[in-house]
Amino acid sequence: MRLSYLAMAAGLALAPLAAIAQQAAPPRAAQPAPQQQPAPREREVTIVNQSGQTLREVYAAPPGAESFGPDLLGADTVPDRGNFRARVTSATCTLEFRAIFQDGTEERRRQNICEARRVQFGDPSIPLREATIRNETDMILLQVFAAPPGAAGRGPDRLGENVVPAGREFRVRMGRTRDCIFDVTAVFEDGEEEVREALNLCREPRVTFGDPNAPRREARVTNAADRTIRELYASTRAPGAWGPDRLGNDMLEQGASVTLRLRGAACLWDIRAVYEDDAEEVKRGVDLCAVRELAFDGSGAPRPPERRVTLVNRHGATIQEVYLSGSAEEDWGPDRLGEEVLPRGRRIEIGARLRECEADLRIVFEERRAAEERAAINLCEVSVIVLRPGWTLADRLDEGEAQETGPRPGSVRLRNAAEVPVAELYADPPGAPRGADRLGRTVLGVGETLDFAPPEGTECRADLTAVFRDGRELRLPAADLCAGVEVVLR
Repeated sequence: MRLSYLAMAAGLALAPLAAIAQQAAPPRAAQPAPQQQPAPREREVTIVNQSGQTLREVYAAPPGAESFGPDLLGADTVPDRGNFRARVTSATCTLEFRAIFQDGTEERRRQNICEARRVQFGDPSIPLREATIRNETDMILLQVFAAPPGAAGRGPDRLGENVVPAGREFRVRMGRTRDCIFDVTAVFEDGEEEVREALNLCREPRVTFGDPNAPRREARVTNAADRTIRELYASTRAPGAWGPDRLGNDMLEQGASVTLRLRGAACLWDIRAVYEDDAEEVKRGVDLCAVRELAFDGSGAPRPPERRVTLVNRHGATIQEVYLSGSAEEDWGPDRLGEEVLPRGRRIEIGARLRECEADLRIVFEERRAAEERAAINLCEVSVIVLRPGWTLADRLDEGEAQETGPRPGSVRLRNAAEVPVAELYADPPGAPRGADRLGRTVLGVGETLDFAPPEGTECRADLTAVFRDGRELRLPAADLCAGVEVVLR
């Protein structure tokens, strides 16, 4: 009885408390509806440039975006103290703007364009630094860098797309900065650099590279060779640094001259000529303090041997053009037929000066209706090429044709095995005075051959004299010019 009463009393006591708790519990709050992102809107902003240099590119993006998107300026630029109106499409008002100036430097600015639509780069209260760069060398100045001492790099190229020719000057802008002290570096066209450290451009905004008091050297250079000079170099630091091509876009034809103008304290210069066939001739230690005339005759730059081959046309059409070039060369070169054509059934001998034996051959038919090519022909082994259907894949290029094994009947084959060209050739009756030069205006180059028959009015026996370009003479008295053999000149 005691336990039942206590349990009943506890139940009566708990019931009111549960009811009170149930009445005091607040109703469950309703879940908020998801917020919608605002739609992108197009807004107009005015870009103002107060940087002291040309503004080249401007980008805008929400803060933290992975990319800035397209250049707002497009093909336009904004000069110093200029402005530009641009349209920006964005869902947010706050944007981060990125400006890139003409010298490659950047500036970033974060701004709420709903509150202020004028975005300014640069502070007009900061002084504008400029410097005049004077080039007193004889080379083109390609780049100029300027940065405060101790900076991480040497700064952007202040010339941009400009260069400073020899003897000229150029005004560079370094933008608005409170810095006065700069390390200035000049880079010339030969790769050489000249550095001026800790210059105070606030006190002296003029920087000269080179020595304005260095004497000028002049020499008249003549092309006495039998080919065109394509490039001409002069240097006191060769062969490590030859400097620029002193001919520029010009070439020095046979017999022509040019005045070589240099600047420097040194008297001894190395002069280098590069011919149209890529052969080089170098004159070292030329004293330009004493020498005023200089000639390149090609004796120091042997020409590549002439590789000759006979083409036989067994095709069904006339061949209008023929090209023959070294396999390592990038272009085909000139048409080896010139004004001629190669009709069906005819043959012709062509040649090209090539350093290597391997050559590529291309033939073009009349009216350029078709063309055929074959690569890697060894001209040191192949002397006759029969052009017939399928010749580009044939195992033997001379199939069906007799090979030439020696000089023409009634002549001798002269082969120049010396290290310099044969400039003159004489063939006179034995014991007679020396007559006319049989080569005329041509030469017999190194490694070349010439089938030589007795001149008109001369018997087979003759005194043969070869004069090399270095002045040395080779005399073969009473040589048989009708023997049909090869005569080596060395």
